[in-house]
Amino acid sequence: MCYNSAKMFSFAYKNIDFSHKLDNSSSPTEHYYKHMHTFNEIIFFVKGNVDFTIESETRRMKAGDIVYIAPGKYHFATVDNSAPYERYVLKFPNSLIPEFIKDKLFGYPAFFGNGSFLALNFKQLDYYKENFNDEELYTLFMCETMKLIVMLCQEPIHASFKANKFIDQIIRYVEEHIREPISLDTFVNEFNFSKSYISNEFKNQMKIPIMHYVRSKKIIAAHQLILNGHKKSDVAEMFGFENYSTFYRAYQKMLEAEITST
Repeated sequence: MCYNSAKMFSFAYKNIDFSHKLDNSSSPTEHYYKHMHTFNEIIFFVKGNVDFTIESETRRMKAGDIVYIAPGKYHFATVDNSAPYERYVLKFPNSLIPEFIKDKLFGYPAFFGNGSFLALNFKQLDYYKENFNDEELYTLFMCETMKLIVMLCQEPIHASFKANKFIDQIIRYVEEHIREPISLDTFVNEFNFSKSYISNEFKNQMKIPIMHYVRSKKIIAAHQLILNGHKKSDVAEMFGFENYSTFYRAYQKMLEAEITST
């Protein structure tokens, strides 16, 4: 499949944000670095020299790879700007995923290999963007996304990746104790390593301070409860924030960051 004639596009409308992106070596972007968010994201990799990390797992991307990033999953791309980085990026809410397939999709590893058979599905997005108005595009993009999700789960081909076992243990601990108070001392007591070792190992692998990661994870989890109708003050207490104003500022900062990154 040749993409050379394809036009890049960006379509942010209602609750979806779809794009076909090309970052040239002369104009690199920072948008793919170090973050987590409240929405779902699918990335179809076209070309480039890119290592993609999701939590403790890292893969050198190949043409046709598909990455599925669930809400709250920390991720970033390490990009060699000597070559253009091209990909399709689909961002959408949980409500777009059919209920019968959610558990299956959420339980899969993030990396899907050999997605080249779906290249035409992504190429179709370029055609839609050129030929339909916003309301029509919204409907077509939603339908294509649901079709893509079903096809990914039908016969998934999971790509190989490298995992850091120690970082994975920390991540699993945070997920399992997300509503409990967590400090650096918590990790020292749990894993019997020094504060400096834990902090350095986590920062070297994840490119983010460990307590920043913990707070972001708590904010994302709290957001899901707020969406379901819980009061912000109750949720802040539930996730161990002693000061509500501290929680609220961090929560608002996260929402503002999502708006500016679309």
